[in-house]
Amino acid sequence: MSDSTAYRNDIQGLRALAVAPVVLYHADGRLLPGGFVGVDMFFVISGYLITQILLREIETGTFSVRRFYERRVRRLFPALFIMLAAVLIWGFMILSPEDFDELASTTLATIVFASNVMFFSLSGYFEGPAELKPLLHTWSLAVEEQFYLVFPLVLAGMARFAPRLLKPLLWIGAVGSLALCVLLTPNHQMAAFYLPMTRAWELLAGALIAAGAVPAVRGQLARDGLSLVGLVLIGASLVLIDRSMRFPGVLALAPVLGTALVIHAGQGGATAGGRLLSLPPLVWLGALSYSLYLWHWPLMAYARYTTIGEPEPVRLWLAAAAAVPLALASLIWIERPAQKARLSGSAILSSGGLAMATAAVACFIIMLGKGIPDRFAPEVVALFEASKDSSPHRDRCHGNGWEPIPYEENCQFGAEGAAPRIVVWGDSFGTEFAVALGEREGAQGRAVMQITASACPPAQGFSLSFRPRCRVLTDATLKALMADTRVERVVLMAHYDRYRPDIAGLMAGLHRTAVLLGAAGKQVTLVDPIPSMPSDAPRALGLTVARGGDPGAFGADRAAHAGAHAEIVAALESIAADGGASRLDPAEKLCDVRLCPAWRADAGVLYFDDVHLSLAGARLVVGGADGVARAE
Repeated sequence: MSDSTAYRNDIQGLRALAVAPVVLYHADGRLLPGGFVGVDMFFVISGYLITQILLREIETGTFSVRRFYERRVRRLFPALFIMLAAVLIWGFMILSPEDFDELASTTLATIVFASNVMFFSLSGYFEGPAELKPLLHTWSLAVEEQFYLVFPLVLAGMARFAPRLLKPLLWIGAVGSLALCVLLTPNHQMAAFYLPMTRAWELLAGALIAAGAVPAVRGQLARDGLSLVGLVLIGASLVLIDRSMRFPGVLALAPVLGTALVIHAGQGGATAGGRLLSLPPLVWLGALSYSLYLWHWPLMAYARYTTIGEPEPVRLWLAAAAAVPLALASLIWIERPAQKARLSGSAILSSGGLAMATAAVACFIIMLGKGIPDRFAPEVVALFEASKDSSPHRDRCHGNGWEPIPYEENCQFGAEGAAPRIVVWGDSFGTEFAVALGEREGAQGRAVMQITASACPPAQGFSLSFRPRCRVLTDATLKALMADTRVERVVLMAHYDRYRPDIAGLMAGLHRTAVLLGAAGKQVTLVDPIPSMPSDAPRALGLTVARGGDPGAFGADRAAHAGAHAEIVAALESIAADGGASRLDPAEKLCDVRLCPAWRADAGVLYFDDVHLSLAGARLVVGGADGVARAE
């Protein structure tokens, strides 16, 4: 994903070894669980090749910032903007208004090479599945361009004014960026993944080699050995790293070091590893790498999007296969002609600016039109709009798990001025439930308190590794609830599936919570697992009706839901028996004997995504509409 005047077959092979695992991983993550490290390999390759060019021009006195960006525009823009145009056209035809509006905003971020920041901001729990965002893959291009916005100037300045400090300063920059990456990854993984400060060390790893800041390897045997060790590190990364691990962090050292070793060993001539990478099929695929990277992800994202539920594997493989001829066409008819075109620097920059301006205008039109909902019939738009049927108080009343809301500042719903008789305590699943229950209680002159925080279940002594403060929050909440004489009943609920890696720990903690509350004289209600939908419900329902389908037919099989949660329900039964708690099973109100639908004619859309009840769904469960399914 970089430009270079130098050509090494082994580096072309490295490009192939980077892009092929990325495509395979996106088609089926089980094949190469660490395939996503191909992006880290690209960063090293890019840092090496670009730094080589810059240092050569600085040394010969021909360096020009303008010429550098002319090359970047010539190399990146033609294929990128053709892909962006195609993605917007496809989006117009199939995306919901909300998703089309988001596509326009992410396209706008992409054309100014800030999509990594945009996707970082969209990486929250309620921002929709990443695999449905057609431009998600452009985050890596943004990281590179943000790096190259600063690096050429810094490199030229150091080479001119402090040449002896060039290598030490490159090392300091690389080590500092790596340290920040390692520091942030455990608790701020998305920041470490998307932001340039925590990825710069990977590009600087290649720059260090190009700058001669790494001792040269002497002897053919040593170079052969290092190149093979590099390939082993890359292979191990592809097989042993997976998405459940905290990445990038320390784990990213393996693919970065492996790539760096192959490149460094090959500087002195052909190596054993380099000869393997120089096989014609790999060199051919390496030449396709940029366009293949650009096209494969939008095809897969749209293949997933147009499927109601999880797509069949063959659908994703067909999308991956279709990316190859598209990439070849892009290489032959777009990339190579652009590279060979006899255009002045001014013409190149002007063309790039015009492409950016045209795309920006299109994006603003879509955004001002709020995703152009008139593309769909009103009843379809209404189903799509159910994605907004969540608590209007979520931002104010729902904690983030890092800075808990003080007990006395928790939100109350119901009769104004009434003391809270019931408390809904849970993770994000409790938010809409509390509002719906507050509506019901308010009709009786009573009130409900909401105590919820993302990924913080009401389980004493339990927390996820990335939510360590949940234990503190739970202890503080327990102490306050036991001392609050106004509260008669506490409703405990959680997104149980999210905690399956340690479901035993969760249940043990929930048991302690129920027992302690019961001992303090509180009545406890345990809410059973809420059925999950096969995919985002408003989106799936809208697409179903747009295609002439029956919205009532979309949902989850009730027997499958019961079977998947039998162990959890048994644990809740045991907790209820030990602590004298009652239980509420949402499936009794949400499901019929066969199906747990996402939509009902008497209630509307019951979920605002694939797992969270909408306000309509929560009202159905608590009986806010017809007085059934009481929590007491």
